[in-house]
Amino acid sequence: MISMSGKAIRKWWWLFALPTFAAFVVGFLVPFIMGVYLSFRKFTTVTDGKFVGFRNYYRALKDPHLVYSFLFTTLFAVITTIIINVIAFAIAYMLTKKFKGT
Repeated sequence: MISMSGKAIRKWWWLFALPTFAAFVVGFLVPFIMGVYLSFRKFTTVTDGKFVGFRNYYRALKDPHLVYSFLFTTLFAVITTIIINVIAFAIAYMLTKKFKGT
């Protein structure tokens, strides 16, 4: 048997979900779509953009700095992940081992 509060939640669930959905749309979906749209255009902040297709992506992938950035970011992520896990394991080990006198 479903209580009255359960029926109310079932009936009005969308009202509770609406603010979260609105925040998702405003905070993530709209900027993401605008970013994809602008990535296919050549523009400055004061001029209208001109459609250039995949030319921006082609130029970015040809840039040697992009490859270096990807490699540096990957190396940084791997090294920091290892260091953080080693430190966390050491702290967890020290906190769980038996203390003298207990």
